[in-house]
Amino acid sequence: MIFDLQPEYFNHQSEVHGIMHTYRVMHNVLLLSSEHNFSEQQFKTAYCAAFIHDMARMHDGYCTQHGEWAVKEKLQLFENDFKNFGLSDAHIEEIKTSVTYHSLHQELDKAHPHYLVTALLKDADALDRIRLGFPGLDPEYLRIQKSKSLIEVAERNYFLTEKIICKSWNEFSEIIKTDSRENSRRKMRNIFQRIGWRKIMK
Repeated sequence: MIFDLQPEYFNHQSEVHGIMHTYRVMHNVLLLSSEHNFSEQQFKTAYCAAFIHDMARMHDGYCTQHGEWAVKEKLQLFENDFKNFGLSDAHIEEIKTSVTYHSLHQELDKAHPHYLVTALLKDADALDRIRLGFPGLDPEYLRIQKSKSLIEVAERNYFLTEKIICKSWNEFSEIIKTDSRENSRRKMRNIFQRIGWRKIMK
């Protein structure tokens, strides 16, 4: 499946809950899955859930129903694509649960079989809350251990992409990867400069 978002996929395409927010949530799922050693299937399920999670919003205001609406209206449009991506009927059920619960204050019990995928989607979504301004994200509400350590990275990715609209997932990914490589080089350069090895990084 090609995970490229189009404006027409969204009932209410906006800067707050539209294409770029969705790409950042998908990327946060990728980061969290890697950092926290989620299984490939858990990653794929949460990734597909992130793809549709805000598509059925009707406005940018407070709304607890848009997750349920996305399950009813949008999932069926992409279900075959998700299955071609390697998901089973059981994983589709996990998408239904996680997308429904992402817009609810109610939390799944940790013993629930869909808890981890739901927590992964919710934290990936929460990591992009900086776009909403003050007070933003309260780290104490995050569910996954590694989520707090990714707040700075998620905020950096927001500021990197807030003023643009990417035409594809690959375009978005390349922007993030390029900045990540540059940031790594800057960090290494600073380290070497502090210990007097300036010539190495020229």
